[in-house]
Amino acid sequence: MATPTTSNSSPGARDQTDDKVSRSTPDTERLLLDTASAIAGESEFSALADRLGRAVLGLPGIRTCGLGVYDEQREVFIVYLTVADPESGARSQGLARVLEFDARESEVGVLQGLAATHLSVNLSNGRSNPLQDTLHQLGIRRQVSVPMVVRGRLLGALVVGSADAEPLVPETNSLLERLAHLATPVLWNCVAQQFFTKGDSRRDTLIELSNAINSGLELDTVIRSTHQAVGRLEGYCLSAIELLEDGNATYVSHRSDTGGHARASEPARGPVASRTIEWVLTHRQTYQSGDLRAHLEFDNDAGLQSQGVRRYVAAPLFARGRIMGAFLFGSTSAHPLRKVDVWLYENIAMQLALAIDNALQHERVHRLSERLARENVYLREELQAEHSLSGMVGASQPMERVRESIARVAATQTLVLITGETGVGKELVARAIHDAGPRSGRPMVKVNCAAIPDGMTESELFGHERGAFTSAVQRRIGRFELAHDSSLFLDEIGELPPATQAKLLHVLQDGEFQRVGGTERLVSNARIIAATNRDLAKAVESGAFRADLYFRLNVFPIDVPPLDQRREDIPLLAEAFMAYFGRAMGKRIDEIAPTSLEYLCNRDWPGNVRELRHWIERAVILCDSSMLTVAMTHPEIHRRTKASTKPGPPTLKTLQTEHILRVLDSCAYVIEGPNGAATALGMKPSTLRFRMKRLGIERRPAAD
Repeated sequence: MATPTTSNSSPGARDQTDDKVSRSTPDTERLLLDTASAIAGESEFSALADRLGRAVLGLPGIRTCGLGVYDEQREVFIVYLTVADPESGARSQGLARVLEFDARESEVGVLQGLAATHLSVNLSNGRSNPLQDTLHQLGIRRQVSVPMVVRGRLLGALVVGSADAEPLVPETNSLLERLAHLATPVLWNCVAQQFFTKGDSRRDTLIELSNAINSGLELDTVIRSTHQAVGRLEGYCLSAIELLEDGNATYVSHRSDTGGHARASEPARGPVASRTIEWVLTHRQTYQSGDLRAHLEFDNDAGLQSQGVRRYVAAPLFARGRIMGAFLFGSTSAHPLRKVDVWLYENIAMQLALAIDNALQHERVHRLSERLARENVYLREELQAEHSLSGMVGASQPMERVRESIARVAATQTLVLITGETGVGKELVARAIHDAGPRSGRPMVKVNCAAIPDGMTESELFGHERGAFTSAVQRRIGRFELAHDSSLFLDEIGELPPATQAKLLHVLQDGEFQRVGGTERLVSNARIIAATNRDLAKAVESGAFRADLYFRLNVFPIDVPPLDQRREDIPLLAEAFMAYFGRAMGKRIDEIAPTSLEYLCNRDWPGNVRELRHWIERAVILCDSSMLTVAMTHPEIHRRTKASTKPGPPTLKTLQTEHILRVLDSCAYVIEGPNGAATALGMKPSTLRFRMKRLGIERRPAAD
């Protein structure tokens, strides 16, 4: 170990020059005068060190000169070192390097308690700190340190090195002490200037950050502005904004890059457990790491170290009384931070938390507005599609079985697959399931898979981000996102492309999806109701439809019968359509001509209920009286009827009487109310009573 020696001067020499001035030579006085002029007004440590080096390195035997600065708050000793020109030995090469190390590894403790004016160490006998190691590598064999003290407070030291291990001559030691005394007030000025400059920098950073993050309400803007503002702080290596999600089980990290531009990189997700953010969440206070090269505390420390971070601070993001995440500032310095710097990071976190909370609230409002706007569009489309005639009309046994299935499945969240020919009313069944379930307060969202243009299926179902493809000029919300907390009706699901079938299966299994061109994980709890007119089992056999998706959809199948299997419902359907279109067109039509009704009951209906509806609509347009007459042939579609092949068809009066009697029997002759015959027949109680009177149906007494 190096053995230090000290001079025998009195303690009072620290703050005043001694009587050696009287023995100064003219050259010494000139050197002191020139140095005083050179360092006057200096406010930067490096500039002061360079000026002192130019003066000291001209002295005999001196090869290095350093200005040591003691940072009391951080307990760090910083040395700004200059080295003599190896040829002349006098001309300075300028500032060579800056050494920063723990004050406990330096002579600070000795200098603080030093009663003499300087400390002299023979490095040939050993080294005890990083500064001595560096000096020895430069060929220095003796180090002399002169403390620079103001009112008992150690500011730093003038540190010189000689290639000779022998002590410096008394004249040189005296000159060094006088130079240190001369430079002490200038060093104090540098310390004060740095304090105020850093204070201004902190203030400017907070002002810049406040202006930047409050200039927009987009989360991306807040994150980007924060990284740019803090990227100019002293010691910056990287910054990260970590936001909690999934009930605080995971977090998403918006980290800046390490390219020096403080730009936000792609967000990354990870578990909260065993990471710094878990400590912040648990303790609800700021965390300060140690030197990561010495110890790794949390699972995320190794990644930070690999990006150049030596120490970091993680301050909690408080908003509305809860912790929403943490702001992390990573530094290149291995030494503890100043208290004022920690205060700065905590103030940044406070501003940032409020801005992020506002941005998230704005995003929620924006999404809700988008959703309401899209729902309004859907509702207008539904009204234009004349869904006021949406009730299922019919009392046949096949329809009763359909109603029973609807009643059983409506209150559950089970997937439903509705099958049936084109035009049988699969959408009406889907609406009945939705309306009878717990989500009836929100509109059912519908998408016709067969009507989506090629290449747009995923965008229609899952949405897309702006710029995802050429025509994506703005973000679009998909049907799954729109149907959150509601029901999604996937009509003609058998027409989905194979690639979309795979993604749909993933959503049905996990409830998660991403917009086209996006990275954000979205969650939908939409209740899925699918429909198809295809035989999906055969489609699976032919490879046109995924077997796993078919099995996932086919949990609760409902088959809607074609109209030919429920002919007894034709009179009820025809009258319902007649009444609806009559009101819509402002016509008063009381009944259908018996011959027309017989024709409708006996013809083929390949288009099912939809074809019957269109047929009645055309008849109402052409009707000019109170009795509706249906044309026996259509101008565009010619169908043969079964009148010639079915001998002795029942009359209309017989059909109506039998049907009403059957319904009255099933309802115990209760006419009004939700379980009454009028509701089952889809007509008003007054209309039913009028019809019963006209047909001669009398109310039967209840059985004993």
